[in-house]
Amino acid sequence: MGNRINIAAILILCLVFDILIAEEPAIGKQKPASQAKTMIYDTGNFDGNRIHSDMQNNGMVVSHRVYGRSGLEWPKGNNTYAVFASGLWLAGMVDDEVRVACSQYSPERVPGPYGSNSKLPKHKLYKVSRSDYADPSANEDFQNWPVDLGAPWIDVDNDGIYDPLPRGSDHPDFFGDQVIWYVSNDGDTTGHTVFNTLPLGVEVQTTIFGFERPDAFGDIMFVKELIINKGGNTIEDMYAGIWSDPDLGDAGDDFVGCDTTLGMGICYNDGNDEDYLGYSDGTPAVGYDFFQGPMVPSPGDTAAAYGRKIPNFKNLSMTSFIGFKCGVGYGVCEANTGEEVYNLMQGLTNNGSEIPEEFTAGSKFMLPGDPTKNTGPDDNVIVDSDFYSSGDRYFTMNAGPFTMAPGDSQEVVYGIMLAAAGDPLDSYLYLKQVDEIAQLAFDSQFDVHTAPPEPEVTISSYDSEIILTWDDLAESYIDEDVIDKMPVPIDFDSTFATFYVDSTGLAEETRDYTILDT
Repeated sequence: MGNRINIAAILILCLVFDILIAEEPAIGKQKPASQAKTMIYDTGNFDGNRIHSDMQNNGMVVSHRVYGRSGLEWPKGNNTYAVFASGLWLAGMVDDEVRVACSQYSPERVPGPYGSNSKLPKHKLYKVSRSDYADPSANEDFQNWPVDLGAPWIDVDNDGIYDPLPRGSDHPDFFGDQVIWYVSNDGDTTGHTVFNTLPLGVEVQTTIFGFERPDAFGDIMFVKELIINKGGNTIEDMYAGIWSDPDLGDAGDDFVGCDTTLGMGICYNDGNDEDYLGYSDGTPAVGYDFFQGPMVPSPGDTAAAYGRKIPNFKNLSMTSFIGFKCGVGYGVCEANTGEEVYNLMQGLTNNGSEIPEEFTAGSKFMLPGDPTKNTGPDDNVIVDSDFYSSGDRYFTMNAGPFTMAPGDSQEVVYGIMLAAAGDPLDSYLYLKQVDEIAQLAFDSQFDVHTAPPEPEVTISSYDSEIILTWDDLAESYIDEDVIDKMPVPIDFDSTFATFYVDSTGLAEETRDYTILDT
């Protein structure tokens, strides 16, 4: 049977986003004196789902420097915080000399492309949202999207010139419902006052995005880092790392560890914080994962980068994990020199020796055990609590080594995930489940749905209406949406149900899972 509809216009309200420029306030948490820095650049925030992360356009994807407190709030608007500060670490060898560019408490990158003037207003943090489609002219960042600096965009009319909606047809490339973009570089020697090495010579183009969804996908912030070697030197044995100072509610009762099968670094709580900090779904766990690590040659394999498949390469997952607890005698603490940074990123102690096997089981991964299976220090499950009481923790997870010749690039994508499911160990289990499906969604390039078959359409035009008539080819089709299968925990004590939630937030299907050995 044929179908008829009348065509009508739909208006959508738009959101307007502010870019905040601030001077650095007093830091509300102790940090190494060598990392004090007085200059703060353009600031803003990601708030495209239930995460609110303060950030800067110099490499700090979570920045305490904007307001002098923890930079990542979750759930957004709840005044409960999960990460104090976080950023990308880069390190490698140039002419047999260690060089690093780290975003830690103070970053070693400055705004703008390599070789540019970092103080130009154009080298700011840009922020757009899908809701801008309703009124594209209302957001200056949409209109002035810096395609000449490398910002990703869709050239709808294929003329090579960014002519944005509404006067033109082009627009930013929306990886998610909200997208933030900026470019920075480590070429300014005055920025290398933290670890005091010469510049690596890299430009980093950062894209941050997320999805406004009612399921667990709304608790992930994705970060894409395009790293380009523009310094003219070959960087040998290079590593990319994610450094984090997580503070789950009360910063003094945290543990850290890693899951080597998932390639994830994790911070989880010792006891519950929700009673006095206001977490509504229990004390969360926070995790980091390289969804797409750097590429290295590997004949017969296929890597993913730049939105395409690269034959005879493979993506590295996490190759080492370091959990910091200073002053305890096993040789791992916050780095004070570039050489110490480089050692830690290789999975070694600060002085370059092997980390004691009791912490790693002979691997490059500290604290790799599952705390839900831990029975005490005498079992074979290596976890943080086997050695020390809970407290303020830090960690870095790394991927390498790889080589970057002049002009080479690497694209690294990672995510920061929050998950709460009651008590801390339940949240730990739930976080791992979220990470598995998030990786699957990323690998599918966030392909939400395939389109139905294209029908044959007949158009009839009259004075006051347009009538479309089509056949029944597309009236019924079935498609599975990976992203719409994010889990929602119910009860981790024995068996729990996982609800598959669609984009309207309505449960479509229920399956039962049993957690073993908890």
